[in-house]
Amino acid sequence: MGLSVSDFTIDNASGQAVRLDIQACFKALQGQNAESADSDMASSQCVAGMTFLNTTTDILKVRNSSNNGFTDIGNIDQTNLGLLPRSGGSAAPMTGQLFLDDTTDKTAPALTFDGNANLGLFKKAANQMCFVSNNAEQVLIDQNGLTLQGQGDLRFADSDSSNYVGFQAPATIGTSLTWTLPDADTTVPGYALVSDGSGILSWAAAGGGAVGGTSGGTSDAVFWENDKTVTKDYTITPGKNAGSFGPITIQSGTTVTVGSGETWTVV
Repeated sequence: MGLSVSDFTIDNASGQAVRLDIQACFKALQGQNAESADSDMASSQCVAGMTFLNTTTDILKVRNSSNNGFTDIGNIDQTNLGLLPRSGGSAAPMTGQLFLDDTTDKTAPALTFDGNANLGLFKKAANQMCFVSNNAEQVLIDQNGLTLQGQGDLRFADSDSSNYVGFQAPATIGTSLTWTLPDADTTVPGYALVSDGSGILSWAAAGGGAVGGTSGGTSDAVFWENDKTVTKDYTITPGKNAGSFGPITIQSGTTVTVGSGETWTVV
């Protein structure tokens, strides 16, 4: 036995027996009741709300309201009984996982802020975490990556964050699409990102287009321009014909592929 445990009953007995009962009561009060195991505490010795120290684990406990078990308070050898203080801080860092409520209600996020309860973080579904602002989903994170919800902008602010440039998805998308960037920058100034029609982007000469030129005071674009040297392999898109204004030089080691059903005309 640790300090002492008593049922706090002074039985009618001889003088010495009564004195020993009183002594046991005082020792129990002094030690707030202590034993090496919860099971050593007989139910007859317990009342709801009493404190108890498990001397094996050094965990201070309190008897539950049903008087049939103990609820842990904390470790008496640790600062703040091993509990996270309300003020937080580096003096009492958490050493285990933080489990939040797994509600899927975006209007009551599990992690939120005092005075701004409609801003926070919540679990949207299994393995899906969502940031919410003004009760609206803003950013979804799951095993596929990060998604800006609700046609939200991807913004890049200037040095003092007073203005930004951004990208935004169209209002309606028929089929989801991901573009894959090239693995390095272009070595040819002026090249642009072009798609292979399947979402794979690469660096290539920008396609020719009508530029400049006016006639009779109008703004009609009547001139077409293209580069003179092919510096990267290119395949004419199946089912399409291509044209260029020559002369055209195909750089050594570079291949232009023209399928059996396509043509490339140089004029």
